[in-house]
Amino acid sequence: MIMPSEWESEEWLHSAKNLIEWVSKTPIDSQVMLLVRHSHRETIKDHTAQLSTELTPLGCRMSTEMGRRLPSNRKTIMFFSFVTRCYQTAQELGNGLSENGGAIDDMDALAVLATPEVISDDFWKGLQPDGKNITEFVNNWADGVFEGLVEPFEDYKQRFVQDIVERISNAESGSLHIHITHDLALMAAKRILMPRAIGYDDREPFLGGIGLMIQDEEYTLYSSGETFHISKIEQM
Repeated sequence: MIMPSEWESEEWLHSAKNLIEWVSKTPIDSQVMLLVRHSHRETIKDHTAQLSTELTPLGCRMSTEMGRRLPSNRKTIMFFSFVTRCYQTAQELGNGLSENGGAIDDMDALAVLATPEVISDDFWKGLQPDGKNITEFVNNWADGVFEGLVEPFEDYKQRFVQDIVERISNAESGSLHIHITHDLALMAAKRILMPRAIGYDDREPFLGGIGLMIQDEEYTLYSSGETFHISKIEQM
């Protein structure tokens, strides 16, 4: 009997598979941005391990496998949070893409993919270590609950638009920008781009994420298996 591959058998990969299917169908003359949660890691039991927790061997293998399924015919640039597990994910995605005949044209760390500018460590007290309440936490941040503890959500939004959305909108036709990040930035991105309060169902599993396609000055957001037309940058 042929056993299914890990890519087929791991249930947490459902969002990654859907994201790959979506990006594979985007027109080649469009610009595409992916914002992807890092791959499988060990459970984070307390805040002291937030920065040090790395990928598991399974997480590394599935990052490579996802890379093998990325389109190989686009100019691809990878951005990542400075935290090790995000760099590991980016590196393995690149390895897989290379195996599929593609290439990463450039890689760079991007501060907006890590954390907002934190004023006081008290900001983190409301976030459960493994992020189970991340959607409520991001909604509270956007609603001003953490005023004085962290940069205002509107300021973070402007950095996100400038560093990520404007960059891909100004890229050459056919470009693919892949951003490897964490729960926090990914959920903040959904709150920015949708825009609405986010709920528990918006949380993405490892290697899950969202996509943004730009074609003929039209912006299409992909999230949770659905596509939405969204406003142009200057209207966000």
